[in-house]
Amino acid sequence: MAVTAEPDPPDYRQDLVAHPESLAITRRIVSAHVDLWGFRELADSVTLCAHELLANVDRHTGSPHCTITLRRRPNGVRVTVTDTNTEPLEPSDPDWDAESGRGLALINGVAEHFGTVIRRDSKDVWAEILTSRPAALA
Repeated sequence: MAVTAEPDPPDYRQDLVAHPESLAITRRIVSAHVDLWGFRELADSVTLCAHELLANVDRHTGSPHCTITLRRRPNGVRVTVTDTNTEPLEPSDPDWDAESGRGLALINGVAEHFGTVIRRDSKDVWAEILTSRPAALA
């Protein structure tokens, strides 16, 4: 009798339209994948980063069409949102009394690393949320 290990779950990738009314379901999907991958303690931080990155697409690009990708890492999760805008992010000091404008500061507070990759016809904005321990082996 041969015993085989199940492969790790694949990356999660979803094309979507980033409108505020669609973000709640996306947050639940992100949280479920993070739990599935054994990083329950990171779920709130990963979900926050995903939400903020998607909200920026709706607010700051010419099109709400984008792709979210979650990638399992040995010690965490990388969330990437790809949109069709090729303008670099312009982080600024947030006005904590304003109704919006704090998303990148929030991401910077919970992510170990975050950045942007500009391509000819798109942009990836990503954040890595890490734990101090590797995921349990299944």
